[in-house]
Amino acid sequence: LYLVILGKYMILAEPEKGGSGGNGRVVSSCGLACLRAEKDDPPAEESASPARRLLLSFASSSPTAPGVFIRNDVPFGATRNTVRLTRSRMDLWFEDETAAGHAFKVLSAKIMKARSRRGHFIQQRL
Repeated sequence: LYLVILGKYMILAEPEKGGSGGNGRVVSSCGLACLRAEKDDPPAEESASPARRLLLSFASSSPTAPGVFIRNDVPFGATRNTVRLTRSRMDLWFEDETAAGHAFKVLSAKIMKARSRRGHFIQQRL
């Protein structure tokens, strides 16, 4: 599985089996402005696996969660006059702490940039 940042979207893509020509399929995609990334704390004891994960949370007013995200059952904002947010989460695993740390830095920077530009189009229209 490949993590691809394309503009204001995060895309998870699966490469074609046995091929290296850049072909494959999109597994899931979502807007960066709706994401939150957290690093998972390494275990206190020495573990047999060097694999580490990032915890991704997605919150949106859309009633559906992106492809491989697990939707939380508890709705947020349950009053009649407010917008309901759909919250979902996903664990994204990496082969080691270095790869997870690099992905976290890049993904966090892109998320912050996407969030800071959310109101840009509204400002242009005013």
